[in-house]
Amino acid sequence: MAPRTFESIADRKQHLIRKGVKGLVVVGKYGTAPLITTLVAASGQIEIPSTYESVGWMSEDGTTKAQNRTLSPIRGWGSTSVLREDITGDEKSLQFTMIEDRRISRELHEGVDLSAAEMSAAGELKYDIPDRPNVQYWRAVEIVADGAGDKLIYLASAYHKTSVGETGDVVQANGDDPTTRQVTLSAVPDDVTGTLGTNFIFGPGALAYAEDMGYSIES
Repeated sequence: MAPRTFESIADRKQHLIRKGVKGLVVVGKYGTAPLITTLVAASGQIEIPSTYESVGWMSEDGTTKAQNRTLSPIRGWGSTSVLREDITGDEKSLQFTMIEDRRISRELHEGVDLSAAEMSAAGELKYDIPDRPNVQYWRAVEIVADGAGDKLIYLASAYHKTSVGETGDVVQANGDDPTTRQVTLSAVPDDVTGTLGTNFIFGPGALAYAEDMGYSIES
């Protein structure tokens, strides 16, 4: 084993630092929208089925992917440290704040189905506020872009089955902030795959940086 310098051991690569410059979220009704197994089209574009619908502009806070892991520690008589730990819970969620007033943003936030709602000829749309909203299940895809040109890289997560867990308050006021609808999509196991979702890294930058990130390229 030959001695090495501090910098060679550190093996730090500045071009692997990621930042969500822009992003999008699309959702589709569970049972109608197909399972996402790939996001790369043959032409190099992004492959998203038409049954998925964009939530539009989101607040500059972007998205937050939360993970809440619960551990069950076991200690022995006389031990000062944990002898064994089991994972008893691993909850994952996607939170974002919509700033466009769309049908889909109201459906997600209020737990209503407005697919059949129509604007009247007089210019009025109305729908009932349920006493107890039904639990609706959605497939959701988050795509974040970083870089440009041949260094463009996409970081994406497809959640195969989610429900709206928490919602934020809708504040309407005269100020600098728009009316917002914040939702948290909580992932549950998909009925077919048994998994919560799939993570993706793609784009021309992904191929260019693959080996630096520690991944081999198939031949």
